[in-house]
Order: sequence, then structure tokens, then C-alpha cells
Amino acid sequence: MIGIIGAGGHAKVVKDILEEVYSLHDFTFFSTSPIHTSFDKYNLYPDSLTNILKWSQTIATWHVAIGNPKIRKEKVELLQLHNLSLATAIHPSSVISKNSTIGKATSIMAGSVINSDAQIGENCIINTSSSIDHDCRIENHVNIGPGSHLAGNVTVGELSDLGAGTIVIPNIKIGKRCTIGAGAVVITDIPDDSVAVGVPAKIISSKG
Repeated sequence: MIGIIGAGGHAKVVKDILEEVYSLHDFTFFSTSPIHTSFDKYNLYPDSLTNILKWSQTIATWHVAIGNPKIRKEKVELLQLHNLSLATAIHPSSVISKNSTIGKATSIMAGSVINSDAQIGENCIINTSSSIDHDCRIENHVNIGPGSHLAGNVTVGELSDLGAGTIVIPNIKIGKRCTIGAGAVVITDIPDDSVAVGVPAKIISSKG
């Protein structure tokens, strides 16, 4: 059995990946958010430490399928604190270089490409049809939105969130806890805690 924390749209996609990869159909979901009707046929419980620990002897491995990087980090750290196994969800249609590294608890969606010597951290989301080129470094708990493209040697700091269709030119450094708006084209380094939008991307506020 696989335990999934979260029961929204992202959890639906992760469930499909894990179902295909592990050839299992036995899932238990834990969520405090509104529940999608597609989960009605599965075990479903409120997301609480009590329920997680109650099921910890039955569930073989876990995945946190929550889009918000900060909340996802908190949930993964909670599971790690209790020594629970974390599953990595990699869609079979993704193309991943044998010379790249993928951190545990990360999800890599359909059509993604990860090229040579790219480093993907723990608990990241590399979303549908995105590409991470050679020598990129994606730190822990990062979201790369659908259809985003990172050229070679790009760094994205921990807990940053790149919106759908983001484009980043080579050798750019995006700091920690940044938000990059959908469709932005990043051509200069972005410091920690920045919100940047537009073409080319410009910083419009700081979360620091």
C-alpha cells in the first residue's frame, strides 16, 4: 500500500504515476483540503499525525503530493522524523540522463527531460513537459511548473516556485524561496525571497 498526503489535482497525477510504476492500485490518502471526487473509491482520512502513525505499519511507502513547497517540506520532514519510507514518482515517459541525480520524494511528470549532470534535489516537482538541461542544480523542495525550460548550468534555490512556461537562459542563479510568474523569461540572477514576473522577468517585490 502507498500513502499519499494530499488529495487535489497534483495528487491525482502522482497517484497515476505510482500506479503505473509500482503496478499497485492500493492507495490511502490523507488530506485536510477539499477532496476531488475521483478519490471516492480509495481509503481517505484526515491528514493528522495520529492517522499517519496509525497507518504507518500498513503503508509500505509514502509520497507528499501537495503543490505548496513550504507545506510539502513540512510534511516530508514529519515523515522523515518518524522514519517512514518516501517514494520517488518518475513517469515512465520522462527522459532522464543516466548521469543526472534525482533526490528522494521528488515527482517527475510525463514528458519531462532531465539532461546530463543535472542535479534534482529532494521533494521537488518537475512538472509536465518541462526540461532541465545539463549541469543545472535544482535544490530541495522546488517546483518547476508545466512547460518550463531551464537552459544549461541554471541554479534554483530551495523552496522556489517557477510558474508554468518559465524560461531561464544559461548560467542564471535563482535564489531561495523565490516565486517566478508564469511565462516569465529570466535573463538575470534573482536574489533570495524575490517575486519576479514578465518578459524579461523583473523583480516586483521581496518576501524577505
